Amino acid sequence: MRKLYFFLFLISFAIILTVYNYYTPYSTTPISDSPESSYQFKIILIPLDSRPACTTFVAELAKIADINVVLPPKEIMDNYKTTADKHALRQWLYKESKDANAAIISIDMLVHGGLLASRQSVGTQSDIDTVIHLLTSIHQERPQLPIYAFSIIPRLLIADNTLTIQHQKNMMDYSVLKDQIYTFENPVDIKKLEELEQQIPAEIINNYTMLYQQNMLQNMELIKLVDKNVITNLVIGQDDGQPFGLPNIIKQRLYHYISLSDKLPDKVVLTRGTDEVALTILGKIAAHLKHYQPKIFVTYSDENAPYTVMPYMPHSVATTVNEKIKLVDGVQVNTAEQANFILFIHVGTQKNQNSVLPSAVTKIQTLLNQGYQVALVDLSQDFTSQETVFPLLLRNNIELTKLIAYAGWNTTSNSIGTAITQATVFTATLPDKKTDPAIFNLYKTNLEFLTARFLDDWYYLKEVQPALNKILKFVNIDPYHLGSYYEQTDAVVRRIMQYKSRQLLYSKAFKNPLTVTTQQGAVSLAVTSLDIQTHLPWERTFEIYLRPSLTLSLVGSDQQH
Repeated sequence: MRKLYFFLFLISFAIILTVYNYYTPYSTTPISDSPESSYQFKIILIPLDSRPACTTFVAELAKIADINVVLPPKEIMDNYKTTADKHALRQWLYKESKDANAAIISIDMLVHGGLLASRQSVGTQSDIDTVIHLLTSIHQERPQLPIYAFSIIPRLLIADNTLTIQHQKNMMDYSVLKDQIYTFENPVDIKKLEELEQQIPAEIINNYTMLYQQNMLQNMELIKLVDKNVITNLVIGQDDGQPFGLPNIIKQRLYHYISLSDKLPDKVVLTRGTDEVALTILGKIAAHLKHYQPKIFVTYSDENAPYTVMPYMPHSVATTVNEKIKLVDGVQVNTAEQANFILFIHVGTQKNQNSVLPSAVTKIQTLLNQGYQVALVDLSQDFTSQETVFPLLLRNNIELTKLIAYAGWNTTSNSIGTAITQATVFTATLPDKKTDPAIFNLYKTNLEFLTARFLDDWYYLKEVQPALNKILKFVNIDPYHLGSYYEQTDAVVRRIMQYKSRQLLYSKAFKNPLTVTTQQGAVSLAVTSLDIQTHLPWERTFEIYLRPSLTLSLVGSDQQH
């Protein structure tokens, strides 16, 4: 009976969350939809896995730059713990590469069948050899095709299964101690490690260390392909980590190997992050196509933010910023006046939420009022809504649609990489738009991605998902394994997010007009309708698929454009 009432409780839960004041809009005239862009550039994408962050995000951002991203058919992709059809994916890549203008390729998808599979090293040396041969063959047949490949160093935490779950904590300590001993050779740490090795089955330790050894060999083979000009650019990302651990040893060895060559440092980039890597590669390609190098002024909500080491990150926020700017071939400048856009980074913590948040709102409002293009990264150390700046922007009616980018999802690297990429793609494309319909369409496309970030990164991840997970756990349903409760939970999530989209649409912060420069001069635009498609892509609540469709209208005009 307890679980029967659970779904009624969930539906009512949609109504009890925070509600902001609705705003009655002014007189508006809808802008006619422009025809679909005639894409002149095709990118084929082998994603890291089938999650929206690795697929939809890339394709939707590409539309802003008039780039068509082509994804593999859904039936050969992975689905949570079901690995992708690697053989079919390799065939698809070979076929689609014949008329593509560029390729973004996840090596882990082709070798292992997805990110989760790569954490258990499902692929073999034979798989690696096959992929190396495939990339070489594609290059030989189409040497003019730029191949942007990326590979991921596995996360610090051992993959969870029935054999390893009880040893995860000890294995994490083992990994950290191995790196600390490698760095400092402290006798106390050596003794701790010896004690740990007695508590963990040897098979688990061997499998864990072999995972990184195989990954090291895979990355070395890929670097050789860069040296042979088979791969145009290679990004090696590091999955969730800490300041110490076996992944950091692999990273340092790769740094050393790359530094021995004169040309490799310009073609091989090591970065912290995973899910956003394909997206940032897209930003690099878009900037290159537009002959554009973004000039970025970085500012923070408080003086401690750049030096903060956030969860799942091996280093400071500022270091991550530097890496992500490098990934899109951007350059940091010293003043806002020199910049194409401002990257404003808020780092929320329990200690600073009362002192920093009000001033952060004032700073953001000032920058927007002064006409600067602002990309906002909204981080929370504890992944809570109370530490983020977004709800204060809503309550203070700050013009949300003036932002050119927003991100606050999952890890620091995820968010920073996404915001920089969206801002880069938008500012690179804007000068190309010469007609009013083209300008309006660009703003509409960018606003749809921006709206998706508001609804996903804040409304869902900070407000809906935490409450939803508590309810699921209360009735003994695992949010990471919904099983037979997937369809019912998915239906409830859809209903809640529809409600949240109405809540955003009718907030004054979202309805406030946006001033856009056109051939006829400055005009004011406002969002007057918002529809969303949304669902849980996997049988868990960790992420959602969310695609907005909005209507832009001219404010105070009786002429239709």
